[in-house]
Amino acid sequence: MGQICHHFGWTLDYLLWEIDWRIVQRMLIDAPSYESKDEKDTKNNTKSVKMTEQNSEDLIAQLQQFK
Repeated sequence: MGQICHHFGWTLDYLLWEIDWRIVQRMLIDAPSYESKDEKDTKNNTKSVKMTEQNSEDLIAQLQQFK
């Protein structure tokens, strides 16, 4: 919802209480989208990340800050 508000310059209250949600849904359906070649080639549009020792340590360090 934050991206919708940012794109149209609306406040969250305006989006929640002043705009009919069915209209917002139609706006989202009609929004342009694209697929990259990588997305077309991957199964179920998922991407994998190769876990190495370096990026596993980075992940653990990032998770530590939420303790």
